[in-house]
Amino acid sequence: MKKGLIIFLFILGIALGYFFTSVYPKLEIISGYNAKNLCSCMFVTGLDQETAERVDLGFGPLWMASNTVDTKNKTVFSNVLGMHPKKAVYREGMGCTIEGEKTLVEWPGEKIQYKAEIWPDEVVPNPELQSVLAEAFDQGGESLLNTRAVIVVKDGKLIGEAYGPGITKATPLLGWSMAKSVTSCLTGILAKDGFWSPEDPMQIADWQVDERSKITLGNLLQMSSGLEWEEDYSKVSTATTMLYGTDGMGTYAASQPLAHEPNTHWLYSSGTSNIISKQLSTAFETHQEYIRFPYERLFGPIGAESFLIETDGDGYFVGSSYAYATGRDWAKLGLLYLNRGNWLGEQIIDSNWVAYSHSPAEASSNKYGAQFWLNAANKFQDYGSDAYWMDGFQGQQVAIHPEQNMVIVRLGVMYDEGNFDFSAWTAKVFQASL
Repeated sequence: MKKGLIIFLFILGIALGYFFTSVYPKLEIISGYNAKNLCSCMFVTGLDQETAERVDLGFGPLWMASNTVDTKNKTVFSNVLGMHPKKAVYREGMGCTIEGEKTLVEWPGEKIQYKAEIWPDEVVPNPELQSVLAEAFDQGGESLLNTRAVIVVKDGKLIGEAYGPGITKATPLLGWSMAKSVTSCLTGILAKDGFWSPEDPMQIADWQVDERSKITLGNLLQMSSGLEWEEDYSKVSTATTMLYGTDGMGTYAASQPLAHEPNTHWLYSSGTSNIISKQLSTAFETHQEYIRFPYERLFGPIGAESFLIETDGDGYFVGSSYAYATGRDWAKLGLLYLNRGNWLGEQIIDSNWVAYSHSPAEASSNKYGAQFWLNAANKFQDYGSDAYWMDGFQGQQVAIHPEQNMVIVRLGVMYDEGNFDFSAWTAKVFQASL
């Protein structure tokens, strides 16, 4: 065999080895991300395919996927050069889910009753405030911020809102990890019912035979469970495997081993949110009751009719990542917390739970509560020390400012969150709202 051929085969072997060990496994993430998110962009948010692929899927290696959309059946097929094909399916009332081996759960019938809208259709503009809100959007054809909606609520009144191209006050927008705060809220409603409390050990069968039996509901809420986890979206990790490679996200997350003694180590984990989200179902006799629960007990009573939490392949809410709502309805959830769980005289969540939600987790160095981020660690110098917020990938934020009696919402698709100074912009919003 000639020396050149030997060298060629050696290099080819190394290249193939690298591809199949490092590149090939990532293709499942790319296909899964494209299928699921393009499906939701089109059939939940209402974007056209070109906009969704250019903006929502316009970063990293996502361009490698080929996407085929069936608008009649509301499905999206994605693959990378024919490898790791994924299919996402839209169902009315349930949103989009990557299709697996199981039959997907359908919406359980009857309509939900929603309280009347609390804000007028048109807001009287405050020119100074509107000028400040405009700073949250791209100028001069740039595509750095991709802001889609900003909302300002003060003293319970909607005093300012602005929207990006193609987005209106009726457009449901993805909150990404702000879904974790929704999960915390739902957990608090069941706590108010007396179903559980933060001190209660989690009743997961597989945990009862080892040290995981010590993990409490509070440990999960505060990201201090001690479970092994890797929240890395640039590679095949437990987070990406959960979202794009498993049907049962809560089951997969709960299968992770213990890496630390509970309540001694803080680690951000979308898995813990999905464990909670699945365990919510144990409060109900039927799965239909579980599916209706967020809408009957939270979104309906506050009149947030646009809210949608998507489910995984097993039919459980993806409480870590997949909640959609209009800017106004995200603001309503913030207002509920600003008002200590009370909505027009009805106590949706106990005020003690709200206080618990923005109390620092022992192991978090004052930066995290129970699925809410805190400014007690002074991340944003222009926010008050008592400010706390829902936070999501690409710069989603519902910030609750008790000192100013305000809620400020920003939604969009920002690839680099360093492109926007939330702190300085919020200081201008405060000033313009006086």
